[in-house]
Amino acid sequence: MPTIADALSALNLYSAWLKTAENQGCAGVDGETLAMFSERLQVNLDTLADEVRYGLYHPKPLLRVAMPKPDGSKRSLSIPCVRDRVLQTAVCLVLTPLFEAEFEDASFAYRSGRSVEQAVARIEALRDQGYQWVVDADIRTFFDQVDHAVLMQQIQGLVVDADIRRLIGAWLTADVFDNGQYFTLAKGLPQGSPLSPLLANLYLDRLDEVLLEHDYRLIRYADDFVVLCCNEQQAQQALQLTEEVLAELRLCFHGKKTGITNFNRGFRFLGVEFIRSLVFKSQYPPDSVPLLVDPQTVDSDPESLAITPNVDILSSMQQAFLEAGIKPGQFINTQPAQEPFESQPTDVFDAVATSESEASRYDPKLKTLYLLKHGAVLGKHSERFVIHYQDEEQHAVPAIHVDQIMVFGNVQISTQAMQYSLQKRIPIFLLSGQGRYFGVIDSFDTEPVLLHRQQFLRAADNPFCLELSAAILHGKLHNSRVLLQRFARHREAPILKTAAGQLAGAIDSIGKVEQLEQLRGYEGSAARQYFQAFARVLDADWQFNGRNKNPPVDPVNAMLSFGYTLLYYNVYSLLRARGLNPHVGYLHPLRPGHPALASDMMEEFRAIIVDAVVFNIALNHKLEPTDFIMPQQPGDACLLNPEARKLFVGLLEAKFNTRVKHPANGLEMDYRRCIQHQIDHLAAVVRGNTAAYRPVLFR
Repeated sequence: MPTIADALSALNLYSAWLKTAENQGCAGVDGETLAMFSERLQVNLDTLADEVRYGLYHPKPLLRVAMPKPDGSKRSLSIPCVRDRVLQTAVCLVLTPLFEAEFEDASFAYRSGRSVEQAVARIEALRDQGYQWVVDADIRTFFDQVDHAVLMQQIQGLVVDADIRRLIGAWLTADVFDNGQYFTLAKGLPQGSPLSPLLANLYLDRLDEVLLEHDYRLIRYADDFVVLCCNEQQAQQALQLTEEVLAELRLCFHGKKTGITNFNRGFRFLGVEFIRSLVFKSQYPPDSVPLLVDPQTVDSDPESLAITPNVDILSSMQQAFLEAGIKPGQFINTQPAQEPFESQPTDVFDAVATSESEASRYDPKLKTLYLLKHGAVLGKHSERFVIHYQDEEQHAVPAIHVDQIMVFGNVQISTQAMQYSLQKRIPIFLLSGQGRYFGVIDSFDTEPVLLHRQQFLRAADNPFCLELSAAILHGKLHNSRVLLQRFARHREAPILKTAAGQLAGAIDSIGKVEQLEQLRGYEGSAARQYFQAFARVLDADWQFNGRNKNPPVDPVNAMLSFGYTLLYYNVYSLLRARGLNPHVGYLHPLRPGHPALASDMMEEFRAIIVDAVVFNIALNHKLEPTDFIMPQQPGDACLLNPEARKLFVGLLEAKFNTRVKHPANGLEMDYRRCIQHQIDHLAAVVRGNTAAYRPVLFR
């Protein structure tokens, strides 16, 4: 049994300090930072141990800090000072093995070796075994409602050492300093205490035991849990039993967020959507709207103080690869076929979807963090990416809400951020301040090597490449034709209808070609007709006469180039997530450093996503030509000004997040999920599980 002597041993206290320092965090109510505590580390640790041994230790008040939540409300953190965090961590280290022996397999949060992914996999396995009904439960303000008497009774049943129990009791009832006033915690677990996660699992272990004793299939992640049942009646009984156990624990359901559902209706758990046999990763809480961040309105997160790297960025990059178990030589440095976007740097902002439209209320797939301000620093602390500028924190983003990062210009990335991104397979795309592509920081994944072999074998099969390429271009031309028809509905513009007819002829022609070069020729001719039609309906001040690039010389082409670049990297990320090698293409030829498959798979979506946004902006004057910086001499690019770029990215993200019915299966999904669906379909074709590739043909 653990004792206070175990907690206060020199080795355990030092381990607790290392863990506290690793977690970062701000100073507490006494103003002492981690750096200040470390200056006299051994003296401070010895003094702390002596105070406990001789009964002189008293925890200092907790610092109450209000943190913004995605839905606009506030979450209160109660932050212990550094010395109290070290001691709480020391106690946590010795109690964890004891408590872990009591915990049930149904609990997945705050436990070493357990994860959200495992909880999701457990749900999928039970679903496949016939457990189709679900009690989807939410406990009302759990951390604020934990009853201290009930919790201490549970602790007394496990912890023999009275000194440890007294310490825990003192921490639970500590004073809290909030906006100049003090009050004492009468109930609840202080969010911000390193001991609270362990105590939370102990408090809810009673719930786990009762449900499992009644043979229910429980999956719990902290205070968020589901109970899977074979039928609706069993689910009703499980819900009633759960409510009774929670009442014993002085807890209750959140009525609006608790109920009975099934996989056909679908439900959301741990940021994942379960619908029938489908599982989609979600990026936002259901009631949140992602916004551009105004650095002047962002509350400072005291637990997310980034460490500005003082070492050369290449050394940091190599260190991150090594610590993640990846050799620097395996760093993927690729050059896309897509033309680079030339633009000036703008402010740092997060997230991508800036629209408050209907689309932004849904959970977008592949949430992107954009960093566009020269001199910004991206760090990672406490499971958050933290953005600093001129030594001041601008924003903190939960890392679980980031799927890819796009870095423009001179932005520093800390070793911690790179290492975490490599471990979690979050690609970091590096571009110049003008949008010129440098490379991608991405982990070298050997797991799908057999799929890669199939890709290369297929790439050497000329008939296969021709058939697949024809299908892809069929999708591209069809969707381009659909866009022309959409814009023609509300305009007196015969040229749009004429171009739509020309594209219909091109679609018929590509089904008859016998060589890839012929196929590309038809596609090039159709593209010229398509863009020239739009050029005829745009106002002359846009100076758009058709497609040009490298560099784009007018505002419309500047937006097209930028939009295609962002679409390209989204496709790249989805290919990597599926395990496909982005460099092995079928329409675009293989060549060193070119992710040809990303170029292939974006073709069907160019018009329906990027072109739709660009021509909507131009035709409806959401931007004006005066919002662009025009070329001053031959070879210069047309540039979006900073505000124009922000607006464009917001509108493009809103388009990505728009929900549509996939033409092939009738399921409602956003455009990124449509891309993912096509990538999954392609993988099945490459493996030989599906006979032929079917392009996505929007209506």
